[in-house]
Amino acid sequence: MNTREMNRGALRAPAREHTRSQKGSVLVEFAFILPVLLMLLFGVVYFSVALYNKTVLTMATREGARAGVLYVAGQTDYSGNISNAVAAAQPLCNSVISFGSDATPVAQASVSGDILTVSASGNYTGLYIFSGLVLSAQTSMRLE
Repeated sequence: MNTREMNRGALRAPAREHTRSQKGSVLVEFAFILPVLLMLLFGVVYFSVALYNKTVLTMATREGARAGVLYVAGQTDYSGNISNAVAAAQPLCNSVISFGSDATPVAQASVSGDILTVSASGNYTGLYIFSGLVLSAQTSMRLE
């Protein structure tokens, strides 16, 4: 029985020394991985905000086009339709999320034949990754 106990004792001793020698390695590995994880996290957040802003611009141009194609009584040209389209789209363009400088997208409308086109574009000011990205949206509807 002494040989069994000696073998168990011999096997346990190196394992204890091995765990003691790796005590700080988890902290070092975490220090290497943390910047990568944070970059991924912030990249997802900034990309999500850019996608949200693109959706806001798309919805703003759709609302502007809907408001612009309505019949304006007493108008022989399309200036009333254009002003209605811009007036409906611009307040929605003001609800984009911006980091840093205030870069509010600008809504514009034009008529070509019987098609009203509303477009909005602006700069997305992210930090490092998406800085200087231009977001734009355009919607066309027929005037009836």
